[in-house]
Formats: sequence, structure tokens, C-alpha cells
Amino acid sequence: MATSTRGNPSLGDIVRSVVVLAGVLALVAVLFNALNDQEPRLPDPVDYQGALEVARAEYAYDVLAPEPVPAGWRATSMDFSQDDGGDRWQLGFLIDGDTFIGIEQTDGEIESYRDERLADFDPDGESSIDGVTWERLVERDDAPDRALVRVDGGAITIVRGTVPYEELEDFVTLLR
Repeated sequence: MATSTRGNPSLGDIVRSVVVLAGVLALVAVLFNALNDQEPRLPDPVDYQGALEVARAEYAYDVLAPEPVPAGWRATSMDFSQDDGGDRWQLGFLIDGDTFIGIEQTDGEIESYRDERLADFDPDGESSIDGVTWERLVERDDAPDRALVRVDGGAITIVRGTVPYEELEDFVTLLR
């Protein structure tokens, strides 16, 4: 009488099952990599014009943004708020897909805002742009951000980016 191996697999049955399962997983991995876009995804652009108009109408300081925005720049972050800590405006751009530059402003507690936003930065001289002096700061990091800072009219303006000071200075000349 023949004995049935159903429910009692042999070592060969187990090995064949593992090989089939590994083949299916390898096929799924190959298909996933073939169908998945290998280019890094850029953040979606943000439309900041409406928020800029509201901030300019309601804030007590000159709310700044680059005008015109250079070709190849993509606005990727924007935030504005009004609260007991002051009126805040932030706008950031991705340049050529891999560098960042942005502006932050507030008329709240200027020193504490500065200390919070630039905690890991050290003084690095000054820039004179259109006759106005901006403080230069550099981040303590292997790939440091740089910042230009100015306090005027009861508000602080921070221009910060992953670009050299010269490009930050060019950005400042576009601010209106």
C-alpha cells in the first residue's frame, strides 16, 4: 500500500517551495525597480502670491519677496501667521533642483526668533548691498547654510540658503 506524503512534506518539497517563493519576490523587486522613477522627486511648487498680498496688506512691516523670480526657481515652501509672537512670513525656493534659498521675517520677539532660527550659526563678517549693511552668518556644519540678517523698522529679515554669500546678496537685490 502506498503512503501519502500529503501534509508531511519532504525536504525536497520545502526547498522547491522556498526557491519558487524567492523567484516570485525577485520578479516583484525587478518590476518595482523598472517601473519606479529613478529621478528624485522635486517638491510641488507653491502659489504664494495670494498669501503675499494678504501679508503685505495686514503686516506692519514691509513683507518682502523676490520680484521678478528668476527662471529655474521653484517656490516650494511658504508660511505666514499672525499671533501674539508677531507677524511671520517665510518663503523658500529650490534653485536648479538641488540648492535652496529663502527669506524669513517677523516683527515679534526679534532676539528670541533670531536665536531660535540661527542657533547653530556663527558671525562671518558683513555684506553691503545697495548701501545697506547685512550681517553674515555661517552654519557650523560640514555642508553649511549661510545667512544674511538685518533688523530694520522693528522687524528682522533673514535670507538663508545653501548657496554662497554672493548668491544670497543677489537674492536680496531682488526683494521688493
